[in-house]
Amino acid sequence: MNQDTMSLDDYFRNWEFSLFKTPPGFDVIHIRRMVFEEKYSEHGNYGAATVLLQNGDLDEAWNCINIALKIDPNSVHAWCNKGVYYLKSSPPQENEARLARDKMEEFLQQEEARKTAAIEYAYWQYHTIRTAQAKEEALKLFDRLLSNESTEPVIKHHYLYMKVEFQRSVLRKVFQQALVLLKTNSPDYEVAVWHNLAFLLTEKSCCDLIRHGFDEERFAIDVHRISEIDRMFCVDKIINILKQHPTLMDPRNQLFATIAKAYHKKARETDNYIERWELLEKALEYGEKYLEAKDKSPCFGSQVSSDILLQMWAMKYSEAEPEKAWSAYREIFGNQGGSKLTLWRFLSYEFHSMEVDSDPGRRALLEKAELHLENYRRENPCMFLSRFVTVKLLLGYPTEKIEAVFPKLDELERNEQRAAMLTTYGRFCEINNSIKKLFRNINRCHLMTRRK
Repeated sequence: MNQDTMSLDDYFRNWEFSLFKTPPGFDVIHIRRMVFEEKYSEHGNYGAATVLLQNGDLDEAWNCINIALKIDPNSVHAWCNKGVYYLKSSPPQENEARLARDKMEEFLQQEEARKTAAIEYAYWQYHTIRTAQAKEEALKLFDRLLSNESTEPVIKHHYLYMKVEFQRSVLRKVFQQALVLLKTNSPDYEVAVWHNLAFLLTEKSCCDLIRHGFDEERFAIDVHRISEIDRMFCVDKIINILKQHPTLMDPRNQLFATIAKAYHKKARETDNYIERWELLEKALEYGEKYLEAKDKSPCFGSQVSSDILLQMWAMKYSEAEPEKAWSAYREIFGNQGGSKLTLWRFLSYEFHSMEVDSDPGRRALLEKAELHLENYRRENPCMFLSRFVTVKLLLGYPTEKIEAVFPKLDELERNEQRAAMLTTYGRFCEINNSIKKLFRNINRCHLMTRRK
């Protein structure tokens, strides 16, 4: 990358409201795509930024950029994404990137376009980056920008803020009701309180959200301030109550589902091998208890259980085959550094190229994960398709059986499903050809050795 290209890249990544600015140590691999709605330009912008940050498929990023610009031709973020796209092209298209930068600078001079860019940045920081500092910055930006809104407010600005502020106001009411129920000293109500709080704290960074202007003294629960209550605190409360009152009724095993999810989330944040393994074992134990219920959601139970099993496989595989594991990582992300946590996440979630895993212990984890993914696929043929195919590749299924997993285009209702399926199938063909070439080279080596 020459000096001019580096200067352009720096411009796109570091302007005031750039979606490409991430906190030190932030791992972009865990960013997940939002549910895409074509009527909102920010969905296209967030999708493109996610793909570009993760060094994903440039064609996919280009589609997102075009959708965003079609909805809002003055979108600063769309032109920024376009500039980054051109620089990531091979070879880099510097002239096109400069034109994108010029468009950005033109629109940044327009008050409404600049304000929209700032609002979209605030929502991205709050919803996607999600660190305490990012959320605090986002809330301050929302408050500052919307307090000066004109007499004719921009609806999209308030729509994005509502999605944040609505959560905060509802959570305050939840904690008010929790206090009332806990004062009854009823095990049923206590379990209900801690179950709902655990669920909220697993789904959202609830404490970060409500600490802004929240009266902790007034809402102290069980001599604990709000900031001291997290999902694992709630889970411990539930487990202790169930031990003391084993006859408490929960026919749908929803308590087990929430406990599994809490342990699972905690494990994903833990880089200590032993601690992480123990947390995953706990998560799997409660996840499988949930699947024993008669009235259950097989999709949810199978999704969580397969995820846990693949994470356990990733830990075992990277410990036994570190060179092969990092080689698969570098194939997609190049030589950029990564932690153990990054590698485990990559092996668990990404569609990577691997040889068949012949280790009996690891195969048992994969076979169990395969059963859960098969269960999930009956309801959602495209969801986690790449993960399902990866498992089958690792288990050594023949090509024709893996191809049978892919749904037919006319069976899919939405364009996004068709695009996702085709992307996964294209990657499968690429990996499958690489594996065939590898085996051909191995066979050649064997033949040459015999001749000698």
